[in-house]
Amino acid sequence: MPTLSIKLKIAASVALCLGLVAILNAAFAQRNRDQLREVAAPIFRELKERHRIALWSFILPPPSRASFLRMHRPELFGEAVGRVSLQVAIRSGDSAAGLDLGRTSFALRVVRPFVAQGRLLGYVELGEEIDGFLSRIKEETGDEVALAIRKEFLDEKTWTSARGVRSAAWGEDPETVVVGATSKTAPIRGTSADLLQMADDGKFLEPIDLGPLRLVRGLVPVRDAAGRPVGGLFVLHDVNALRDRVKGEHIQAIVLVGLLALTVLGLLLAMFEILVFRRLRRMMSAMEDVSTRLAGGDYEVGGTLRPAAADEIGRFEAFLGSFLATIGATLRQLERRHRGAQPPGAPGAGPRLAASADTASQARGSATRR
Repeated sequence: MPTLSIKLKIAASVALCLGLVAILNAAFAQRNRDQLREVAAPIFRELKERHRIALWSFILPPPSRASFLRMHRPELFGEAVGRVSLQVAIRSGDSAAGLDLGRTSFALRVVRPFVAQGRLLGYVELGEEIDGFLSRIKEETGDEVALAIRKEFLDEKTWTSARGVRSAAWGEDPETVVVGATSKTAPIRGTSADLLQMADDGKFLEPIDLGPLRLVRGLVPVRDAAGRPVGGLFVLHDVNALRDRVKGEHIQAIVLVGLLALTVLGLLLAMFEILVFRRLRRMMSAMEDVSTRLAGGDYEVGGTLRPAAADEIGRFEAFLGSFLATIGATLRQLERRHRGAQPPGAPGAGPRLAASADTASQARGSATRR
């Protein structure tokens, strides 16, 4: 998580700078708690305002590892500190950082050796309370979150004493306690059963419907600085904005598909008009013309029909032209035979065929008018 990494780097840098403050070194070396608190107070206020650092402790070196001064709770001191981050810093002789569970809170902590002139005076610990860290998560994601910790990792008496009026949360669940939440009213939290049955990669919980609102929930495992699973982070996410956006995109897709379909249909109609219907109308007009000319005695009219293209319509035009040429040749032969069979002075076949052409033309015009 980027926020966690950045906060750890900031806290580690601040802890290093604190070790360079001579007046702090002197007060800590003399084990003068009141003086140390007095000189550290303005620095602590600055850390709170600029970096949201709400926890600052001075810890004595081994073997005691006692809490010498808590700037955030100066009345609590003297007990041994056993947090994992401190143990790692003692073993490595360097900074240790991570999410760490204390006796009173679960926080983001950085621990660094406090050395002056080559002498180990103790350790300085800086941290951000989980409430502030959860608020930062909400600011960046917009989700409501709640952190639940298993009670076996907390001391009830110390925890309730430190939490004051918020200690009532201890009795809300037999196995876990919510140590921080971004909302008191939102249905974020689950049950201890959800937490105890959670897989290593988390768990999806049942969604919640609040009227028109659709809320989805999940549970993310939380581990301390030692990698122990100590609890879980309940996450509540409002999916209405996402659903509305998907719905809007769905409507846009339907409109675009409809417009595309209309465009394609228009193109198809235009293609049919140009390639089929217009040619059919021309062919029908040509057929009317050649039938009139054939009936009028123009037996060569079949040769005037030429296909416009090598497709079905073109093949039909070629067939029609061939058919009319055959009919014209047949009529020409019949006319010749008829003329050869007529006695001298008799009316020719030509006028009769012409008359029949006129009759056919009149009949076709009458049919057209009907």
